[in-house]
Amino acid sequence: MKMPSQEDIKERKEIWGWICWWMNKFGLTPRELAPRARYSQELIEKGIKGEPVPIRHALCNFVEAFGLTSGRTKHYEETIDILSDDECKKLLKPPLATSTYQSNFWND
Repeated sequence: MKMPSQEDIKERKEIWGWICWWMNKFGLTPRELAPRARYSQELIEKGIKGEPVPIRHALCNFVEAFGLTSGRTKHYEETIDILSDDECKKLLKPPLATSTYQSNFWND
């Protein structure tokens, strides 16, 4: 098995950070998310703790689990499985406007 590059490890950790953000937003535990995303609870727990768990093959599952596709699908025949990895990453990336820093800025 090929060892992941430093860039791959960084990307994995970043994606898991996004997943953790969405879990917090929706109040989901790894136990609740696992069946929705069709992904191992143990691997979810490792990923959100910062371990570089492989995630790329399951990006669409997490997009679907969080319900992030409603604005993307325009026709009934379009399904989540046709989204590219890049499209899934864009959907999983938390919105910038909700970051803690900006909220504090506007509240001051």
